[in-house]
Amino acid sequence: MLPRQLYFFLPLFFVFQTGYSQETKIIKFKQQPLKARLQNYYIAGIKDDRSDTATIGSVRAGIFSKKYVSLNLPGGAATAFGNFLKANLTQDDHTIPIILHIAQLEVAEKAGGLKAESEVRMNIGFYNAAGKIVEYKGSNTVQATMDATRYIEELIRRGLDDMLQQFDTWAGGNQQQLKAALKGPSVEVEVQILSDAADTERIAWTRARPLILDDFRGRPDELSRAAAATNSGLDVRTSVQTQYNQTRVVVTILPFFDKTRSWCRTGSRNARTLQHEQQHFNITAIKGCELADTIRHFTFSVQNYMKQLEQLYKQKDKEAHAQQELYDGETDHGQIVAAQTRWEEVIRTAMSKQECYK
Repeated sequence: MLPRQLYFFLPLFFVFQTGYSQETKIIKFKQQPLKARLQNYYIAGIKDDRSDTATIGSVRAGIFSKKYVSLNLPGGAATAFGNFLKANLTQDDHTIPIILHIAQLEVAEKAGGLKAESEVRMNIGFYNAAGKIVEYKGSNTVQATMDATRYIEELIRRGLDDMLQQFDTWAGGNQQQLKAALKGPSVEVEVQILSDAADTERIAWTRARPLILDDFRGRPDELSRAAAATNSGLDVRTSVQTQYNQTRVVVTILPFFDKTRSWCRTGSRNARTLQHEQQHFNITAIKGCELADTIRHFTFSVQNYMKQLEQLYKQKDKEAHAQQELYDGETDHGQIVAAQTRWEEVIRTAMSKQECYK
């Protein structure tokens, strides 16, 4: 879980000056080492995401003056932050690179007689190449009877110091999550061929368990001219687990024979019929293995992996149906001996090439 956004607010003020004069006052950072000692990341760059980068706000020009001057940092906020951190922050560039994004840096003043209260609002985001990891927000105020800019500088510097240390502390305790965030969202798909059926009315395909005539328990279809019928298919199921934007998908494929929906007429219960029906089940198993191999070598997208899995299954199911029809058509349901022999050899060769059944 990402850390919650941290707030360290003092009382807020809502009086802002929008009519800045042309004069701009530059606030320079005091060159003083920060307390933060980064151990888990380093600042690889700084970006200013504010719509107006020419100012960080305004203050009154003097105690009794109604004139306001615009404030800014030397070279703009991003440049000033970068130069200051380079000179005053201990960090190791062999750790994880992070880009700081300045989402908000705003100074506003509420005047009241001889005193004025200046508020500094900051919102700093910590990003990597994949996007934002977390952001921290803060607000502090200072009262001054004279020039408040030196206090404003301190508030900005102190706020930045605190945010850097907060993120380093979090990163140290959440290395797995941080590394996952650095990789960005990903999906990993694993696939397994099952050799055991939980349902007792189903038989999972294995070399060690060929079909027997007693497996055909269904009632014959009186409208069919066939001697027997094999009801087989692929039971494809998915299990999905997502943590830290990393998705793991486990696909299980069960090539099965349904006893209750497969049938054989009494007068056709012989080895020849059984051998023909076994090849139907073998074709189903071959297509299940081909589907597993296709999934293993397919590059899935984070956004559409479930739809892509469904498309792969539908394509393989279509191929299986076409091959079953072709097999029955060319062998006349096992009645043409030469064609049956040829198909058995084709199926045997195809089965020998399947990695999941070796």
